[in-house]
Amino acid sequence: MLKEGFILDERYKIINVAGKGGTSVVYRAADLRANNAQRAVKEVMKANGIDARNARQESQLIKEFYEKDVKNSFFPNIIDTVDTNDALYIVQDYIDGQSMEKLLENSAFEAAAVLSYAKDICYVMSFIHKLGMIHSDMKPDNVMVVRNDENFENKKHADKFGKLKFIDFGSVIARREGTFAYTPAYAAPEQFMEKELDERTDIFNMGATYYHMLTGKKPMNVAVNGRFVPSRERFLFDKSMNADLVRIIQKCVNDDRSKRYRNCDELYDDLYKAENHTYVKITAILAVISAVFLIFSLTAGIIARKTKSEDFNKLVEKAENASQYDEKSEALAAVIDADGSYSKAYLELIELYKKDMVFSEDETTQILRLINENINALRSDSQYEEVAYELGILYWYYYYYGSDGTEQNASTTGKIASVKWFSEAQTDNFKAQDIDKYQIAHIYCTIGDFYSQTQKKENELLKKSYSADLWASMNELNNLVVDANAGSDIIILETYKTLINLENTNMQDFARSGISFSEQKKLMDGIRDKTEKINAAEGSAAELKEYILTSYDKVVESINGSQ
Repeated sequence: MLKEGFILDERYKIINVAGKGGTSVVYRAADLRANNAQRAVKEVMKANGIDARNARQESQLIKEFYEKDVKNSFFPNIIDTVDTNDALYIVQDYIDGQSMEKLLENSAFEAAAVLSYAKDICYVMSFIHKLGMIHSDMKPDNVMVVRNDENFENKKHADKFGKLKFIDFGSVIARREGTFAYTPAYAAPEQFMEKELDERTDIFNMGATYYHMLTGKKPMNVAVNGRFVPSRERFLFDKSMNADLVRIIQKCVNDDRSKRYRNCDELYDDLYKAENHTYVKITAILAVISAVFLIFSLTAGIIARKTKSEDFNKLVEKAENASQYDEKSEALAAVIDADGSYSKAYLELIELYKKDMVFSEDETTQILRLINENINALRSDSQYEEVAYELGILYWYYYYYGSDGTEQNASTTGKIASVKWFSEAQTDNFKAQDIDKYQIAHIYCTIGDFYSQTQKKENELLKKSYSADLWASMNELNNLVVDANAGSDIIILETYKTLINLENTNMQDFARSGISFSEQKKLMDGIRDKTEKINAAEGSAAELKEYILTSYDKVVESINGSQ
């Protein structure tokens, strides 16, 4: 351990020990190069190489989260990493506050505080899901509440508490390695039974966390003496508790995951409604007042609707006339803020993003903010599935396209994120509207699922089954992408690039699942022939065409060598 006054790396002066964990010590330190700004320095000894490696990976993940979530800043900023012979030191902004679990030792939160914090937790979990990850260990101990006055630990009102910071993502790292990390009090049945986890597992963990916030008590463990404990025994409510919150929590912690919220967007919507729910008592006096002012109200309503319609039309006209990117982007966002159900504005914004072939961080933040704030209104529009489909295309082909040094990782992340939106387009309504795009969305979902499942091919039986499904999906997409007029040449070429790369990566797995090398070569030959017919003389299309044809030669050489 470091002593008080010790200066790490000629910069960070240790003040005291802020906390201890099973494998680490956290110090409070002053940054001598930043006017003594307060820092938290996490010390992980290298005696166990796994701990140091995981700490490094976790800090990199937190840094990525922080950079992608600039506007909300729910994550601490990673300042520095100091690597010594004996230990690894992760330096981040010091969070002056208390863990939520520590605060709950005093008392339960009032319903208003629970709803306020529940929305923030839901937002962060949705953020993680949209990056293609699962947390699997959400609990009050992983959430810090920032101090906002000297007596804040004793406050119970939502407006008296500070904002939240999320601090522990070790379970996310563990999930990447295929392990089952969870805390028994907040765990879902599938975690105890070591079944496959998904977004609904995190929703269960959140529901258990909300229960602790509302009742002040930890839930009963998911198992006692090796016996599974059902939710009806784990989560008990008093009649005096907020009915909306009780209903939301019970849905989150349903043992049958198919009966939980499907995703964080659905949960957030219910939390929002509960937070803004008001009860109106109808009395005889109010009835009389309503009768007296009925005509006035109707007249005022007509005038208000007319004014609102005129204002909205002006916003639409401004967006249509805007020519510069920033001006048009802001104008379209204003249209959506005025009417969240106006699908045309979302579609035009997506087309605007595509123009430079890059779906950037700022654009991702903008479109997700607009959708999250207006999801209920948007879903009520008949073109919602079209918006979802185009968002899937945007993530699949344009997400950080061509970014230096990170194209491959960004590409995979984008494909995983696109699955959510392609799934939203899988409705009978969209099937009736556009059968071709409906079918394409279905295939994209299948291949996108493959990207998220790649790390889970743990045995030959699973590889064989999954490879056969992937091969069938690849052939379907190859047949559909041109026939259905899926998009521009760049999208068609990107599809061929995806198919070529999948073949190159899974060639032997395909063979083991019964797909002959001659069948594989036939698919590659068809892709080469169709690529050669595409007129791509310059720019990104020309680069893609060259990549596909060059890769074709290498892949076919490998196929021939394997026969």
